[in-house]
Amino acid sequence: MLVDTRAMDFVLTDALRGHVQSRVRTALAPLGARAQAVTVRLEDVNADRGGVDKRCRIVATVRRRPVIVAQATDADLYVAIDTAAGRLRRMALRSVRRPFARARKDPQRPGNLIAA
Repeated sequence: MLVDTRAMDFVLTDALRGHVQSRVRTALAPLGARAQAVTVRLEDVNADRGGVDKRCRIVATVRRRPVIVAQATDADLYVAIDTAAGRLRRMALRSVRRPFARARKDPQRPGNLIAA
């Protein structure tokens, strides 16, 4: 699984990159090989104005499922990463458990027989 980590408007340290990698891989471990690619964006929303302004947004693609997006905002970036990873795990497991809709291909019921 490819985890692409991007920091917007600040320097991404090795410690921060390692924390993101471990949390995302742990969150998506139950999916196994279904998880294909993950993009993580780390942002400082308010810049120098202060406040609760560190955001972590995780976008994951899972094989044969819709794209999963999880995000969290907190004053501490590590807490925002942990929260977003937890949300990602719950959403991914829910997506995999949900039945997958497939196109009906029944020869007895070919489709709409009444032309509109």
